[in-house]
Amino acid sequence: MKTTRRTVLKSAAASLAVLAAPNLARSQANASNTLVWGDDSRSDVTFDPRVTQSRHEEQVIVQCFDQLIMSDEKSTLSPGLATSWQLSPDSTSLHLKLREGVKFHDGTAFNAEAVKFTLDTIVDPKTGSQGAVDMLGPYDKTEIISAHELKIHFKAPNAGIIDTLTETEMSIVSPAAVGAKGNTGFAQAPVGTGPFRFVSQEAGREVILERNPDYNWAPDWSTVKGPSNIQRIVHRYIPAASTRVAALEAGELHAADLLPALDVNRLQQSGKFKGFIGVAAGLSNGALFNITRSPFSDIRVRQAFMHAIDRDRVVQNLYFGLIKAAKGPLAPSTPGYWAGAAAYYPFDRNKANALLEEAGWKMGPGGIRVKDGQPLSVFFPSLTNPDAAVAIQGEAKRVGFDVKVEIVLKQRQDEILMNNQYEMAVLQWVSNSPGILRVPFHSSNVPVPGKFKFNWARVEDPALDAMIDKAGAARTPEERIKLYADLQKEIMDRAIYMPFQDQVQTAAASTKLQGLRFARGNWQVRFHEARIVG
Repeated sequence: MKTTRRTVLKSAAASLAVLAAPNLARSQANASNTLVWGDDSRSDVTFDPRVTQSRHEEQVIVQCFDQLIMSDEKSTLSPGLATSWQLSPDSTSLHLKLREGVKFHDGTAFNAEAVKFTLDTIVDPKTGSQGAVDMLGPYDKTEIISAHELKIHFKAPNAGIIDTLTETEMSIVSPAAVGAKGNTGFAQAPVGTGPFRFVSQEAGREVILERNPDYNWAPDWSTVKGPSNIQRIVHRYIPAASTRVAALEAGELHAADLLPALDVNRLQQSGKFKGFIGVAAGLSNGALFNITRSPFSDIRVRQAFMHAIDRDRVVQNLYFGLIKAAKGPLAPSTPGYWAGAAAYYPFDRNKANALLEEAGWKMGPGGIRVKDGQPLSVFFPSLTNPDAAVAIQGEAKRVGFDVKVEIVLKQRQDEILMNNQYEMAVLQWVSNSPGILRVPFHSSNVPVPGKFKFNWARVEDPALDAMIDKAGAARTPEERIKLYADLQKEIMDRAIYMPFQDQVQTAAASTKLQGLRFARGNWQVRFHEARIVG
């Protein structure tokens, strides 16, 4: 996250050209029941939950759709469009009873046919699902028992399905709307059952949503059971962080996301804004060590590197206490997180030096260790979070590492990673399932030229693959939790991944806007309970 200079803010506040209509924006932000949100993107393509894998698109989707099972930001489950659910003992089927009296925004009835249609079309290649199809897992079919009762069948055990059904991508869509508009039309004018209905969009500029006056099926954890206090949402696309901050301070936005931590801190101190930070579920923000190249082919060097980094102090200095250091491969907000990871690799320079000596790396000229005439050199390309990369560079130098940081664009990063030209690289990934561990650690995901994958540690071990596969095929939720805990322990024992900091969503809102809360996964922000005061 980059520091935003006061001079940049003044300049951005003066122009705000990206908003295109600042006077209109200010009048909308001052309306008592209109919420104006600033999003850090302008590249939304689809608002079809069955298709998307974009958190930006999901910021709109989460307002317009409901899931069968609803979850808050603390992973508290509640009846949603399903009033009850029962997983079979072998996790190959899920029996659901559905809520009655629910209507889609187009006036058609929600029922078992709508659920079957949604799940069947998710796995239909013609839909082009990018996220939901993988989340749904070994889906077989949906058996309709009655208008409001059904059973979902799987081809293999799917013990994580209850958590999966809380995902935004698993939202239930209106079959009538898809039939009338087609998949392409539905993606641009989606129809769900959520607290807000989709009204219109101007590509790259804004989306307009309006309150669903019939909404009365909020989850148990919601403080607002009926329609929202907010009548209208203006979702504005403002890619530049400095411009979003300036728009907040000018009163043209009520809230905005993904703001630099320094700005969140400053805005909070002004007393006019409240900052809130969600620890995103999924992978923590950390570095994968390339175990196929020296020096990280030696586990002792990997362990030494982790002991050498004072993660707590560095993260505190970078983010003013707003973000915490990470200690495990999964974020603590992820279901199945194993707390035992926190005990691994505490900061200990003496231990780091001893491990390097044991591995044959002796201190050489300029404070850089040497072995067999070669310096202890590490190439570290950084696409995201360059400040953290530079901080890690400085910490590692104290025990004799020469970390060469290169700030890269994505095309350069992809070339480096696919061609195995690096020693370490940072990866982060938002997911509400511990199953995400397959992405960076299974041998099927090692990148090669022409196939960009995310096992950047390049670990190819049948034993580790077997652990990943076994956890993914767990037959019960209890077995699943245990197997994923074992997998996290194995990853830490192998020292192939250095957790560095929590992956977070940073946001700030005017103190006049109350009742915001994160959705499950702590990335999207829900507006149903919001209200504007003063």
